[in-house]
Amino acid sequence: MKTRSPETDLPSWFSDRRFKKADLHCHSVYSTFKYFRIANTRDSYNRPEEVYRVAKERGMDFVTITDHDSIDGCLYLLNKRPDLPDFFISEEVETYFPETRQRIHVNVFDIDEEQHAEIQRRRENIYDLHDYIRDERIIASANHMFQNYRMRNSPRHYFEEMLRMFDIFEVKNGAMATQHNRLVEDLMAVVREKRGSVSLVAGSDAHTLAPLALVYTVAEAANVREFLEKVRGGECFVWGTEMGFRELLSDVYSMVFRYYGSVLDWRNPEFTRGEKARHLALAAMGAPFSAAGVPFAITSLNYLKQIFVSRRIGQELMDHLDENQKPS
Repeated sequence: MKTRSPETDLPSWFSDRRFKKADLHCHSVYSTFKYFRIANTRDSYNRPEEVYRVAKERGMDFVTITDHDSIDGCLYLLNKRPDLPDFFISEEVETYFPETRQRIHVNVFDIDEEQHAEIQRRRENIYDLHDYIRDERIIASANHMFQNYRMRNSPRHYFEEMLRMFDIFEVKNGAMATQHNRLVEDLMAVVREKRGSVSLVAGSDAHTLAPLALVYTVAEAANVREFLEKVRGGECFVWGTEMGFRELLSDVYSMVFRYYGSVLDWRNPEFTRGEKARHLALAAMGAPFSAAGVPFAITSLNYLKQIFVSRRIGQELMDHLDENQKPS
């Protein structure tokens, strides 16, 4: 099952109503930016109802929101629109290997409030989280597998542990470098061939509305439940193209401007006047850093790191997979 890319002539399945589409990775205003939370920074400024509307306008049959360690955006939307049969609750969980504190992001799909609470309780240890996901039979994908890789354990050990715990892998993330996505896809193609089934999924990882639903997962299904079971079983494929560096940088600065717009909105009833004053003061303190190009520098370094890590460990992992198949 190969990753697909958009072409001038759309494939025959595109207009075949048996095939359903869902962007399995996107964010709303309920994703907070944890490193500067005191200033009310967000990882997205998309309203949940906007995410739903734009996803449907761009052809998604099913919609979910994967906010960072939060289902509040999903619940907000369902509170406003309890009649949505094509929407399901999800979140992106940040978890850690306890021995190295290596961060991993995991999307969990079609969960309820009780499961969310237990997931949050267990997420500090990826092994505890994995046990719960397995016992509850929650559909979960390992996201952008090498984005946060810090060489704190060997690439082989890290990769084998991920294969042991997960059967679903995000192989196309709209916000990641092409080199990273291609490495994950190539590795999973070998894993599928040599070790059995893994499921490959995709999502835009949209933090603004511009890239939303431009990268997604496709499966033949009649409803949400059937679609997710196809994802669980690997009977799906991915479609779309990464943003690329220019679009990603534009996205980052769009969020910076949305942030300053939010702190200047004194009519927002969500915060007291004292909280608004604090947010404004902290935003003023951060303005020189934004003007000096800090968002550009951080985005550039992260993008280059993805390329560097992919090139450095890619061949080692491919060789490792080949070695494991050689007869003793």
